[in-house]
Amino acid sequence: MPALPSRDANMAAKVLDLAGLGTVVVSALDDRIVADKRAASLLGTRRKLSGRALLRLVSPALAPVLIRAIRQALTGAPVTIAVSGKAANGTVLHVDAGLSLSMQDGAPALFITLIDRTEEREDIAHLNRTVEHLWYTVELNPQLPWVADNEHGVTRVTERYLQMVGLEEEQALGFLGWMNVLHPEDLPRMQATVGAAMLAGGPHDVRCRFKVADGSYRWMRSRAFPRHDDEGNIVRWYGYTEDIHELVLNEIETRWAAEHDPLTGLPNRALFNHRLDELTSRAAEGLGRLGLVMLDLDHFKDVNDILGHHAGDRLLTEFAKVLRETITCEATVARLGGDEFAILLPNIESSEAIEALIEDLFTNLKRPLRLNGREFDCRASAGSAIFPIHATNASELFKHADIALYEAKNAGRGRYMSFEPAMRSKMQRRVAMINIGREAVENKRLLPYYQPQISMQTGEVMGFEALLRRRDRSGQICLPGTIAEAFNDFEVAEAIGINMLDMVIADMIDWRSRGLDWGKVSINASAAEFRNRDFIHRLIDHTDRAGIPRERLIIEVTEGVFVGRSAPMASDMITELKQAGFGISLDDFGTGYASLTHLREIPVDALKIDRSFIQDLFGNTGNDSAAIVSAIIKLGQGLGKTVVAEGIETERQAEFLREHGCSAGQGYLFGRPAPKSAIDELLAGKRKIA
Repeated sequence: MPALPSRDANMAAKVLDLAGLGTVVVSALDDRIVADKRAASLLGTRRKLSGRALLRLVSPALAPVLIRAIRQALTGAPVTIAVSGKAANGTVLHVDAGLSLSMQDGAPALFITLIDRTEEREDIAHLNRTVEHLWYTVELNPQLPWVADNEHGVTRVTERYLQMVGLEEEQALGFLGWMNVLHPEDLPRMQATVGAAMLAGGPHDVRCRFKVADGSYRWMRSRAFPRHDDEGNIVRWYGYTEDIHELVLNEIETRWAAEHDPLTGLPNRALFNHRLDELTSRAAEGLGRLGLVMLDLDHFKDVNDILGHHAGDRLLTEFAKVLRETITCEATVARLGGDEFAILLPNIESSEAIEALIEDLFTNLKRPLRLNGREFDCRASAGSAIFPIHATNASELFKHADIALYEAKNAGRGRYMSFEPAMRSKMQRRVAMINIGREAVENKRLLPYYQPQISMQTGEVMGFEALLRRRDRSGQICLPGTIAEAFNDFEVAEAIGINMLDMVIADMIDWRSRGLDWGKVSINASAAEFRNRDFIHRLIDHTDRAGIPRERLIIEVTEGVFVGRSAPMASDMITELKQAGFGISLDDFGTGYASLTHLREIPVDALKIDRSFIQDLFGNTGNDSAAIVSAIIKLGQGLGKTVVAEGIETERQAEFLREHGCSAGQGYLFGRPAPKSAIDELLAGKRKIA
C-alpha cells in the first residue's frame, strides 16, 4: 500500500477533521500510537500513547473484540466495529471505529478512523423507547386499532383482534372481513353508517354486535376517522373497535328498569305514553287504526285491606300473567299504576274485535286464585276507544277509553264498554258537578237545611235531619242532586262532610246558648267518608270540643257505604262510632239487596223506611208496599229499633203508619227542610209545624 506524501497526509487529516472524524495511527516501527486532536478528545487521553494504553481505554469486554479487529485489519481487510464506553468525564460514548492497513514512512501502519455516534445512538434509543411505549399502549389498550383505504378496505388489524374474533388475518381484511363477524341484525345499520361516512368524507361511530371466538356475540363500538391528502382526497382510514358489552348491558338493564313495572314486568306509564304517542302518529299517517283498552281490577282494595299488600301484589302479578297469556296479537300491555292497566292494539279493525279479545280475557279471569289459603275471584272492568274513530289525538284517545272504563264500573263492574259520544257528555256533567262542589266548599256556598222528625204518637219534634243545600252565585238555593257526583269523589266528598259537620255543630252550640232543645240531629255520611278513619276522630273531636253529648248526633248511612272500596272498613267504623256514643241510623232501609244482612252485622239504633214505599202505600202497588212497610215496622219493634218513615206527604199515609206502630215520621206533611233561622222560630215556639 503506497505511502501518502506528507502534504497529502496533512490535507487528508484536515478533511477527516472537517467530517467529524478522528484518526489513530498505530505505527509498525515502534509501540507508538498517535491520535489526532479529535480522536484524543473522543478517547479522553493524550495524543501519543502506547498500545497497552489503547487497550486500557476500552472496557474489558471490548478488548478481545478490538484485538480481533486489529488482527483482521493487519491482513489487509478493512473492518469496522462499534465501541461504547465511558469518557473521562463519566459520560457514555458510542463510537464507530474503522480499521485499515496503510504505509507510513515506508512501513506498514494501522489507521483507525473514529466517528462519534453518541447523539445518533441516543436518538435511536429514544426512538426505540418511543416505539416500545406505543407498542405497549396499543397492546394494553382495550381499543383494537385497524387501518383501511378506499381501494382495498381493511388492510391491517392487530393480533389481539384476530384472537378475539377467532379469524385468520386474510379472513379479517378487505371490504367484507367485518361482515364475517357482524350480527345479521346489525348489518343494515353498519352498511348505512359506513356508506354515509364514505360519501361525506367524515368520521363514523356505530354500535353493533360482533361474533367472538367462542361463538357468542358481544357489543362493540366501531369508530373511524379519515386522513385526507392536500387535495382533500381520502388516502387512509384509521379506526378502532372497542368492547363495550358490559356497558351496553348495563344501559339496557337501566333503560328496562326505567320503562317497566318492577312487580309485573310490564311496560310502565312512561313507556306506555311514549308508545301511545308513537302509534297514534303512525295511525294518523294512514297506517291503520289504534285501539286502546283501559282496565281496572274490581275490588282490588278489598284484597289489600283484608288479605294484606303481599296478597295484593300476588293478585296484580297473576292478573298481568293472564293478560300476557290472553293478548297474543301485536300489542303493548302496560301497568299504569296501582290496579290500572292498559292495552295498546295497533291495526285493530273494530270495536267488535276488541270486545272478542276482552271476552277471552274475562273468561280466563274466571279461574279463581288462591291467596293466603283462600280462593279469590280476579275480575276486571274494561273500557275502550279507537283512533281515529273516537278521538283525534293521543290525549283524547286516552281520555275517552278512561271514560268508557268509568261507565263500565258504574254499570256494575266486571263489564266492558266501548266509548260512545254520550259518555263524554255524561262525564263532562260529572266533572262539572265535582268542580261545582269543590267551588262551593272553597267559597262557603254550602249550608244545612233541617227537616223535623216527629213522634208519630205524640206529634212532638224528636229531632231533625240536617240536609245539604247549596247557594249558587245568583243566591238561589240548590238541592244536593246538582252536585250528586261530588259525593263519589273522595277528596270533595270528604271536604263537603267536614264543612257540613262544622256548620251543624255550630248551629247546635247556638241553640244550646239560647236554651233551645233540638233533640237529636241526623247527618248523612257518604261512602267516601268511610274510606278514611279520620272521620271517626273528626266526629269525636268536634262534638267533644263543642261540649255536645255524642248521643245527640245520629250518623245516617246508606247501603252504598257497604259497596265498593269503603266496604271492608265500613262495619268496623260504624261499630266504633256506636261504641263512642253516637247514634246509628240505617237509611233507605228495604231497598238494598242485603239490608237484613247489614242489620244483623252492624249496631243500628234506627231504621229509616225508604220514601218510595211510603209514597206508594195507596198507589198501583199499594198492597205490596203496605206489606213491606208493615213488615219493616214489626222487624224494628222486634229488634228494639226506632223506625222512622220518611217522605210522608198525606194524613192518610201518617194514619197508616200510626196504626202499625211506626215510631217517627218525616216529610212535607210535618215540615219541609228549612234554614236555621226558621228552625230557631220553631224551637222557640214562634212557629208551628207546617
